[in-house]
Amino acid sequence: MTRPPGAVRRPRAAAALAACLALGLSGCAGVGQPQPYDSPGINGLVIPTPTPSHGDFVAGVDNPWLALEPGATWRYDVSEDGRTLGTIDAEVLDATTEIAGLEATALRVTMDLDGPTADETRFYAQDEDGNVWLVGVDSATGLSWRAGVDSAEAGLAMPADPRLGDGWVRFSVPNLLEATTRVEDQSSTLVQTRDEAGTTTRKVYERGVGLASVEDLTAGWQAVLAR
Repeated sequence: MTRPPGAVRRPRAAAALAACLALGLSGCAGVGQPQPYDSPGINGLVIPTPTPSHGDFVAGVDNPWLALEPGATWRYDVSEDGRTLGTIDAEVLDATTEIAGLEATALRVTMDLDGPTADETRFYAQDEDGNVWLVGVDSATGLSWRAGVDSAEAGLAMPADPRLGDGWVRFSVPNLLEATTRVEDQSSTLVQTRDEAGTTTRKVYERGVGLASVEDLTAGWQAVLAR
């Protein structure tokens, strides 16, 4: 198993759940914008960015906090109050997809929870400094978007060098409020973020592993990477 990005929502409302999965990074509505992101290596970048430049991006995504190797798969076990709710599976597809002039890596997410199965594909691209951007989402719920189309803008999924207290916007899409992330704990091996997107979500990333757990602090469910 390798490094997963993304989040999940409560299975009782599969449609809303799938919509919220859309943003890594992931969210339905923003709750306040964090301070502008300022970190060595990406100072001066605009987040979200309306015009990603092909020359600033590299092939593949190998950020140690959020690497996406083609063919990689992993599974999360979802529970609430000690009760198993189901699983969430993710797979990095072999083929890339052109979005805004970039060759984006596709991550397919499938939820098998207390209700209908929901599918979604998210698209990521990494710049030459190692920052990973969310550049689009294809969702079965209809909440789909691509950077550069209908004023949608790519947001930051994971910086190359996450620092305690840093915050950023994960996407900017018309009719969806901006979802935001802030680093609330950080060490050489772990990064913990707090996401605001209609609900408050805590994610823990392990260096060299990726997303290890997701906890909805509002609803009470959690998803843990199966080892």
